[in-house]
Amino acid sequence: MIRWAALLLAVTLAGCAGRGPSMPTGPATLWPDRMAALDLLDTWGLQGRLAIKSPSESASGSVRWWQASDGFDLRVHGALGRGALRLTENIGGARLERSELPPIEAANANVLLADALPDTPLPMASLRYWVLGRPAPGEVQTRQLDADNRLALLRQDGWEIRYLEYQSVPPWVLPSKLRANRGDFELRLAIKRWMPGEHAP
Repeated sequence: MIRWAALLLAVTLAGCAGRGPSMPTGPATLWPDRMAALDLLDTWGLQGRLAIKSPSESASGSVRWWQASDGFDLRVHGALGRGALRLTENIGGARLERSELPPIEAANANVLLADALPDTPLPMASLRYWVLGRPAPGEVQTRQLDADNRLALLRQDGWEIRYLEYQSVPPWVLPSKLRANRGDFELRLAIKRWMPGEHAP
């Protein structure tokens, strides 16, 4: 009877594990080691879905994002610009392109978004770090880790970021679902595919 109970418990636990977020197969990686590994990931791409919600609107769409150490290329269809939107930044400045509107340029993406989309306060300078499951440079108000020493909750620069799921992207484990809130503004990102080392086409 004890053997059958133990076997049943093992099968039940295995079934529950299969329904949750993907977990590392080995022992939990220490937080400093995790950050050191992410330091090596300075060029990447992702594909997924982006949803935003504010008192004045709710929108969602597909997103493709390429990030390098000296800039990024973010393309969104269906959200933010209510159509196609492309936001780029490099050492020369930032540029916003939207369907049926002339391009807008500024010194950086944060200034550009504040002017062009004041109701959409995307913190691009910090989001490039948060999306990897790490704090941005600067002061951190709250940092909570899960049992595998991955970020579960981060409060920084007035934002609260909750990490809902992770996925294995060898040799890293990266977020696959996260939610960021600041006041009445909410951003949700569901990442279907990570592409380490990929540059914008």
